[in-house]
Amino acid sequence: MRMLQRFASQLGARLFRQNVGQAWVGKPERGNGRMVRLGAGDVLLRNARPFHAGVAGMSDLGGWVPVQVTADMIGSTVAIYTQVEVKDGTRPTKEQIAWIEAVNKAGGRAGIAHNESELAQIVRGNS
Repeated sequence: MRMLQRFASQLGARLFRQNVGQAWVGKPERGNGRMVRLGAGDVLLRNARPFHAGVAGMSDLGGWVPVQVTADMIGSTVAIYTQVEVKDGTRPTKEQIAWIEAVNKAGGRAGIAHNESELAQIVRGNS
């Protein structure tokens, strides 16, 4: 994923890592002024509650691609919303496919990249 992110920068895109998932937050249990550990790497949380990050189906990388608008559109440069789902041996979920379709339908650029060639096609708008 980092390799594709760096390659996107070489193509002029600015793509950022977008984490999606759930974690638990709360107040750490303290004993004698120190955090109480149950085992290697475990932490006890009081009043724990789930914390959801991102949107279900959101792609791994997201950002924009600068595109120069044609002369009939004043010749300014605009940023095209871009989403890239990075896959290496796994299939996209229904939610990921729906996210990609929604971005493309709205005029953005989105797709699935297994390698630099597929990433370039998405960034250049050839997907």
